[in-house]
Amino acid sequence: MSKLLHHLLPRVIGIPVLMYHHVLPGSNHKLSISPEKVREQWQYLRDEGYKCLPLNEFLDIASGKVKNYPKKSFLLTFDDGYTDNLSHACTLLKEFGWTATFFIVAGTLDGSVPTEGDPLGDKMTLKDLRSLDPSVASLAIHGYLHEHFDTLNAEELKQTLEKSIKAFETAGLPFHKVLAYPYGERPSGIDKETLLQIVQTTGIKAAFRIGNRINKIPVQDIYGINRIDIWGTHSIEDFKIKLKKGKLKPF
Repeated sequence: MSKLLHHLLPRVIGIPVLMYHHVLPGSNHKLSISPEKVREQWQYLRDEGYKCLPLNEFLDIASGKVKNYPKKSFLLTFDDGYTDNLSHACTLLKEFGWTATFFIVAGTLDGSVPTEGDPLGDKMTLKDLRSLDPSVASLAIHGYLHEHFDTLNAEELKQTLEKSIKAFETAGLPFHKVLAYPYGERPSGIDKETLLQIVQTTGIKAAFRIGNRINKIPVQDIYGINRIDIWGTHSIEDFKIKLKKGKLKPF
């Protein structure tokens, strides 16, 4: 019934930002999706005439700097920097000729977070990240230790962002000073004015949350850009609904 209601409601006009995690053969769970399902979803995007935007282009549009843009546009993002992204996601990106932003836990770059033995999956090493083809992969920040920002006070958050930026700079990796909040939400214990001061002071240009909404253009809050989580349990019909409405529940 909910899917039927979606078709009766008007389409949300804006740009969807799609969020993936693991891409693994034979794996279709909440945060893990098979390459076959990804290919099916991306083929639908291509068949429908969608354009995959690079991060810089998306941010120029989102901030209102660019007024004219393809109305069927989207941004691809991957969280956490899992090894399977290198072997499967990047292969698909090359196949489609698209680019995606990979939000990397910065502590993996200086050894503060191990790249192997993580119960949620092994991460790309610094060598792996340096091997990424820049035509299909750009890098940005996903915390330093994948901290839950709700546990941090203002000074701790500032230090976390500074350490994250330093880890990228020390590693010599090209990256964007753009943040995806670990666990998908802004820190609830820090007011918006203080948060804005922190991110601007540390040089963060934009930040993404989850939200499961289509971003109306220009976005009202460049530090609260919505993403849509794509699960391995979603059917292609679920994907079509989330692409156009942001969430599966119509209300």
